[in-house]
Amino acid sequence: MTDLTYIQDKMFTRFTPETDDGVTAWNEMAKKMNGVAAVLNCEAHNVITQLRKAGYKFRKSTVKKVTKAEMDQIYKELDLLGL
Repeated sequence: MTDLTYIQDKMFTRFTPETDDGVTAWNEMAKKMNGVAAVLNCEAHNVITQLRKAGYKFRKSTVKKVTKAEMDQIYKELDLLGL
């Protein structure tokens, strides 16, 4: 079972807990990183390696990035709702 999922953008790797053990790891990371479980991409490999050695299991997120056209459509729909 996966404890933490991670997603990378151009600068950061962000972590999301998937299990109770993952929540424990996420909380510890967030405590040390001003409330956010994210690291610079250049540090991600070392962080993941350390957590794997501690027994946590990871997977890379399969969430696709939202395109500009999709965001434009979302904003149009929000406008129609008056939000």
